Order: sequence, then C-alpha cells, then structure tokens
Amino acid sequence: MSDFDVFLDALSGDEFEERPVPLEEFVTSKKYLGLPPLSEYQYTMLKASTQIYKQETLINIYGEDEGRKIFKQTCNEVILQLGKGSGKDYTSTIACAYVVYLLLCLNDPAVYYGKPPGDAIDIINIAINAVQANRVFFKGFNQRIERSPWFQGRYIGKANSIEFDKSVTVHSGHSQSESWEGYNVLIVILDEISGFELESTSGHAQAKTASAIYKMYKGSVTSRFPDFGKILLLSFPRFKMDYIQQKYNEAIAEKEIVLRHHKFKVDPELPDGIDGNEFEIEWEEDHIVSYRMPRTFALKRPTWEINPTRSIEDFTEAFYTDPTDALSRFACMPPDATDAFFKNRSVIEKAFANPNLNVDSYGRFLDLFKPDPDKWYYVHVDLAQKHDHCAVALAHVHNWVTMKIGDKYKEAAPRIIVDAVRYWTPTASRSVDFTEVKEYIISLRERGFNIKMVTFDRWNSHDMMQQLKAHGMNCDTLSVAKKHYEDMSLCITEERVDGPRIQLLIDELLQLRIVKDKVDHPRKGSKDLSDAVCGAVYNAVALTPRDLDPEVELYTYAGVFSDEIDKLRKESDERLIRNRTIKMPDRPEMPSSLRDFLGIEEDEDEFPIDSMRVL
Repeated sequence: MSDFDVFLDALSGDEFEERPVPLEEFVTSKKYLGLPPLSEYQYTMLKASTQIYKQETLINIYGEDEGRKIFKQTCNEVILQLGKGSGKDYTSTIACAYVVYLLLCLNDPAVYYGKPPGDAIDIINIAINAVQANRVFFKGFNQRIERSPWFQGRYIGKANSIEFDKSVTVHSGHSQSESWEGYNVLIVILDEISGFELESTSGHAQAKTASAIYKMYKGSVTSRFPDFGKILLLSFPRFKMDYIQQKYNEAIAEKEIVLRHHKFKVDPELPDGIDGNEFEIEWEEDHIVSYRMPRTFALKRPTWEINPTRSIEDFTEAFYTDPTDALSRFACMPPDATDAFFKNRSVIEKAFANPNLNVDSYGRFLDLFKPDPDKWYYVHVDLAQKHDHCAVALAHVHNWVTMKIGDKYKEAAPRIIVDAVRYWTPTASRSVDFTEVKEYIISLRERGFNIKMVTFDRWNSHDMMQQLKAHGMNCDTLSVAKKHYEDMSLCITEERVDGPRIQLLIDELLQLRIVKDKVDHPRKGSKDLSDAVCGAVYNAVALTPRDLDPEVELYTYAGVFSDEIDKLRKESDERLIRNRTIKMPDRPEMPSSLRDFLGIEEDEDEFPIDSMRVL
C-alpha cells in the first residue's frame, strides 16, 4: 500500500487493517495470548494503561455509548502502588503486548497520530538495572509474543528489543543506561520506581535519581504524544514517602480511607480462641474520590487483592515472623525507612504529642511555662549557623516509675519531660545569631529553672561555653552518638518520654537511619532538633539523682510489645557491660571531679553518690 493510499484511508475513516478485539478476549483467547482470566483489578489497571484510540475510533468499533465509556479510560499517567508478588511485571508485559496489537491493527500507526507515514513508535520499559530489565520484563514479554499465534511473522527479536511491523518497537532498558533521546516514545513503564535512587549520593544535579528519570521520560512522552502518550509507574513501597508514594499522594486530590483487618491462625487445624495461635493485622485501603490532574489513574492494593492466584492466608508466616516487613512488601504499608532507627511511628507520635509548646510564634515564653522548684533541668545545644537548624532542648526527670508488663515488673526508671525545644533556621541572607541562643539559655535560668548542666556538640561551641560559664552555668561537650539514641529509644518505647508536638522534630526522628553503625539523616534531611532532644534526655537520665524524687509510681501501658522492650533492655545491659554508659563509682563518697563538674560545694550532702542510678 502506497503512502497516498494510506492517506486516502485516513480521510475515509477506514483506519484499520484488522478490527481489534476487546482486552478480555485478547488475554484469554488462544489466538492471542491464551492466558488465564485476570482479576478485576488487573483488568482495570490494563484498561487505564492501554487505551490509545481516539473517541471517534472507539465509537466506530463499539458504538456510541460504549465507545464514549471506553474513551473515558484514556490516561496519561498510571500510578500502581501494589504489593510484592501481585504480578506487576506480568501485567505490564500484557499491557505492552496489547498496545502493540492495537497499533498493528491500524493501517499506519504513525499516520493515525498525525506523524509522517511509517514514522517510528517506541514503547520503553525501564527497570532498576540490566539484570532486572532482561530477566524479568523482557523475558516475560518475549514469552507472551513467542507463544501468541497472532504475532507470528510480525516481529524480529533482538538482544534488548523487539521490532514489530509498521515501525513499532518495544525496548527494554534500565535506570543507569543512557537516555532515550530522539525516540518517538508513546509509552514508558518505570518498573519498580521505588528501587531507583531517591536522591543523588554525589550531589550532581544530573544524577539519575527517580525524580530525574521520571521528568525526562514524562517530557519525552508528552512532547511526542500529548493526547495518548502514557507514563506508567509500578512499584511496591520501600518506605514511607519513597518515590511511588510521593507520586501517588501528589496525584490524589481526595480519597476515603477504609481500615481493613484480618485474623490469622498460625495453625489452622487448631480450634478458634487458642491463645498464641491467633493474631490480627490491619491495613489501609484507599478509595480515590478525585484526582488533582485529569487523565490520571492510581491504585494502591495488597498482593492478595491483585493477584488472583494468591490469598491472604499465603502470607501467614510472613506476617507472623516479621509483620513490619510483611505490611510493607505485601500491603503497601511501609515503615518510615527501610533502615530507619525508629521503625514504629506510633511510639514517636505518642511521645511527642503535647500541643503545649510553652512559647508563642515569636519564641517568647508563655505565662504558664514555669519551672518546678524541686526538679533539676538539663540543656543540650546543637549549634549551626549557616546550614541546617540551630536547636536547644530542655528536659528533666519528672518522676520514677516501675513498669508492669503483663505480670512482670521492671526496676524503677526515670520518666522524662522534654519541656521546650527552640530552634533557629538560617536563611540565604542571614546566619543564626549565637547571641540569641546564649540569651535564650540564660533566660531559662532567669525564669527560675534550676539548670544543672548545659552540653554542646563539638562544633564551634567553645566561645559560647565560656560565656555561659561566666554567668555561673556548668557546661561541657556531648557528641550525641548511637548509644545515646539507643538509650532514648528505650525511654520512648517504654512510653517514658513526654515532649512537645513539633512536626519538624517528629519528621527528623522518623527519618533517622542507621548508616555504617551510626545514626544519621537522609542527605537532604536534618537531625538538629532530634540531636538536641536526645542530648537533653540523656543528660536528664544520666545526671539526675534517684533520691531527688523518692516516690516510685507503678506504670502500666499497653502501647508496645514486651519483646521489643526486652530487646532494647538487653542491648542497654550489654552496653553497660562494655562500659559504654556511665556506671556508679565503687566508693560511697562523690569524686571531687564530679562535684566540680556539677557545681556542688564541699559541704553539700544533697547528692549522695550511693543513691545515683543511671540506666
């Protein structure tokens, strides 16, 4: 057929060389793919991912009502946040095969989209790496095509691509390969997008992060096929607000959340109600009401609701042995970070839930912010001047409690109040004025707080320490490290910390990661407030004498797991054995160095060393 004949066919409305069959028939018919029927969710996903025809074309095939209905399924962006094992790659190979089929049914796909006759149309799948690209997607796609009678004689297979008739090509690439500039990209599939780098480790602006890759391919698709081009994002989430969760949340304007529950039986043969044989999980199910942008489709569902060959009972062992990991992988309910220091969001939000910040929006003390004259207070300062935040935290031991877990009692431990967290943020034109920080600390003592110790991180702290010492305040350095965070973690997990609700502080704590056996923050994050709070809590626990509050309260709580607490306590005990925390001196009298350190006169008897306990 000549180019002129193709042009005449386009004018006459005869666009097809062969009338296409519906998706369901294409999937199950032995003439095409010959696969088992898919789940309802899989068909919905595929229809959003493969609708590439104009409305008049659909009306010509299916009639007025059905044609308009199908046209409404046309999407430019499809975001699928699905549990591991839900068949994302399997579904994406079917989507690619059906799109190729729809294109080959046209007389000339390029002309149909307003391109020169015979112009190329490309479909690209981008995986995390070359192995993933070749062994997962490309292998599966090859199988779909090779086993389909309809595609025989219509393609030529190559190492990383399949070239079909009518200049349609499906490519298999990966995130670290060169960009696909110059291709006429109709559809791009970003496979396991959450596995791509979230941020550049080199700091290079052109680094191949998830965001950079998305923007590049989104621009390529939009510029060439603005009406029918698509970018598909597929992944299970690795941690909260990873890239698939960011794009999913950005896409949704309004949604309703339904809490779903399921009770497992470890041994299904045992009768109901056997203690220890049953446990329950809970996950969120989103029902999307509206999107921020038109022609967008998003879906978040657990594995067992997408994959018709899996049931929730198949995951009993996974949820029993590691519920946090199983919720992340299979129910799209991830922790805040895969290597997060604090993996339980609820204990952080409970510890720092006090709405009373003790200061107004200008940082001025409220009238109700008054000290307890019988308490000792401790301050830790995390200095910063041009970058990050400069933070100051104030804390004290409120009382001593004996925890009851079931029928077990633990030894008395301090309950800590984080009284205040103040921070200063430098701008491009203005650094933090350390004079303000110094005056704030002095104002705490002038307000009546009996501040026993002010500690600083090592950065640029000498001058301020000397100035505070001139005002009669005890100062020292404290480099907050993993051991200090581990001690604070035990206090938080045992619900013995009560602090102000400051969203930046909560975000910092939840974003902390374990990096080379150190507690650190993401490259674009910070931990200035969390370091200040950790140092203040540590000082309060380590330096407050037990006899300062002789009464011990019985403290019962049910918000955490006892085995998690036992693990933290065991780690704390092991650190004590390794001399990594302060230990009680063997002699009953206070060493002169410690007496000078705390500013206690020689004749004071208020701090007998034999009553000092440090966890």
